[in-house]
Amino acid sequence: MAGELRSDEVDGVPVYWVPGERQLRASLWFRGGQADEALPRHGWMHLLEHLALHDRGSIRTPINGSVSMLHTTFDVEGEPDDIVAFLRDLCDWLRTPDFRELEHERRVLRAESATRRAGPVDLHLLWRYGAQGPGVVGYDEYGLHTADPDGLRAYAADTFTRGNAVLALTGPPPAGLRLPLDEGTRRPVRAAVPCDQRLPAGFAGLTGSLAVSGVVTRSTAGRALARALQRGLDGGFRHGTGVGYSAWSSYELVDGANAMITAGIDMLPEARPTVVAQTVEVLRRLRQRGPDAAELRDDLDREIRRIKTEPAEHWMPYAAAREVLLGGDVDGRDELIAEVDAITVGDVRQAADALWDNLLLSVDPDAITDPALEWLGEAPSSKAVPTGQRFKPAGWPVVKGELTVGRNSAHIDTDNGRTSAVYEDLAALVAYPDGGRQLIRRDGYQLRLEPAIWKNGPQAVTAVDAAIPPTLKIPMPPRDPDHIPQSQVTWRHKTTHLLKKPEIWVALSLLTLVAAGLLTGTPGEDLAPRGAVAVLLIAVIVALRNLIKR
Repeated sequence: MAGELRSDEVDGVPVYWVPGERQLRASLWFRGGQADEALPRHGWMHLLEHLALHDRGSIRTPINGSVSMLHTTFDVEGEPDDIVAFLRDLCDWLRTPDFRELEHERRVLRAESATRRAGPVDLHLLWRYGAQGPGVVGYDEYGLHTADPDGLRAYAADTFTRGNAVLALTGPPPAGLRLPLDEGTRRPVRAAVPCDQRLPAGFAGLTGSLAVSGVVTRSTAGRALARALQRGLDGGFRHGTGVGYSAWSSYELVDGANAMITAGIDMLPEARPTVVAQTVEVLRRLRQRGPDAAELRDDLDREIRRIKTEPAEHWMPYAAAREVLLGGDVDGRDELIAEVDAITVGDVRQAADALWDNLLLSVDPDAITDPALEWLGEAPSSKAVPTGQRFKPAGWPVVKGELTVGRNSAHIDTDNGRTSAVYEDLAALVAYPDGGRQLIRRDGYQLRLEPAIWKNGPQAVTAVDAAIPPTLKIPMPPRDPDHIPQSQVTWRHKTTHLLKKPEIWVALSLLTLVAAGLLTGTPGEDLAPRGAVAVLLIAVIVALRNLIKR
C-alpha cells in the first residue's frame, strides 16, 4: 500500500522506509544529543558529526548532519549505489574514527560558535535546567576547548553502535546496503531535572521580546496547546493592542516523556508596562476555558489534512526512527489521525494547567518590575558561614568585600550581595590563562574569580584549582587584555578615602603634636589641651559635613 510505513533490518540496525517517488534519501539516526553532554563536553557530538562528514559531500550526493537535543543524524541524498557507498564509508569512520582533521574542524566550529546567539528557547532551557541536561544548549560549546582524540574516540564508541542506531529511508533498502557498526546497547534517555526554584517565575530575556514556556507530558494535546498559545499572543499583542509583530511557538522534547512548550512574540517598547498582565491573561483564559471550540476544531482539521496530504516519505520514516530510539511506539498514519481527531477543549485546558504550574516568562529587561510575578536573577546562596582563606579586594579600603576560598566551597561578599559555589555542585570550571575563573554551578549561576581585583588573587586561584576535579576544567584561549577585569582603585583613591576618615585626622593631629613637642621640648601636660582642642575641632568639622550631606 502506498504511503504505508515498512520496516526491515540491516546488520542488526532497524530500518524504516516508505515507498517514495523522488530520489532516494537516507538518514542514519543515533540516540545521543546535546542533553547527554556534560558542560565541559558540550560540543563533542557536534565535532564528531563534522569530522565524520568531512570531505564526503558532492553536488551529486549532497549530505548533512545535525545534533538535536536527544539525537544525532547523518543525511544523504542520491542514487542507490551512492547511498550504499556513503553509509558504508560513514559507518567505517564511526567505528574507527580518524582525527587528522580535528584541529581544522575545531576551528570551523569555533568560528560558527562565535556568530551564534542564544535564542529565547535556548534561554528558557538554561533558566529552567541550569548548566546540565537540556540547559547546556544555552551555553557556548565549551567542549571545543576540551576535546582530544582519546576522549572523542571513547565517546564515539559509546554512541555509534548498531544497538543505538536506526536508519530511515524514503524508499526500499538498496541492494548491497551494509551498516558495519560495532555491537552496543541503546543509550537510555535520562530524565530532565529542572532547577530547584519557585515557579511560576520570570526573568530578563531578550530586548524587545516576550516568551513563555512550560513543561508538559508529551502528547498531541500539548502540541495543540503550543499552537493555541501562539494564537493567543498574536490575538492579544498584534491584533488586539497592536504592539506585537509575529507570534511563534515551539515544542521541544527534553526527555523521553516530556516536552517544553515555548511561545513568544516581538513587541514594541510601549508594551512593557502591561506585558506581564496581558500574557497572564492569555494563560488564564486557556486554563479556565481552554481554547475556543471552533478555533480548536479548525486547528485540528488542518493538522489532519497535513497528515493526510503530506507525502509519507517526507516525515514518517524519520518519526519512526525518533520514537524507536526513545523507546516509544511507532504509529501509522491512521493512528496519528485518530489521536489528533480525539483532542478536546478539556484536554488542552488540562495541558495549560500543567504548563502554568512550572511557567517561566521572559520579558524585555526593562519590564521585569511587575510585582505580580517572582523574578529570578539573584543567585541562591548558601546560608552556611564561609570558612577558609580570606582575601580582601585589591581596592580595599575603598572597595568593600571579601573572598573566602575553602576546601569545599568559595564565597564572595560584596556590597552587591553574596555569591557562593560549592565545589561538588559545579558543572564546570572555566579557566583563562590570565587566572580568571568562572565556577559554573549546576543551577546555572556562577561565581566569577578575577585575580587582579583581589589582594593575593593568584593565591586564591591556585587554591580553587587544587580543590576542583580536573575533569570539570575548561581551558580557554587568552582573553583580549582590554576585557580582563582590573581593579580601578589607585593609591590616590586610597589616600583620598583615608583622608576623609576623622580617625585618620585625629591620629595625624596627635602625631603632629607629639612630634612638635619632641622637637621643641614642650612638656606633655602642655600638649594635652592642644590635642583635645584639635580632636574637638575635627569632631565639629565632621558633624558639619554630615549635616551638609543630609
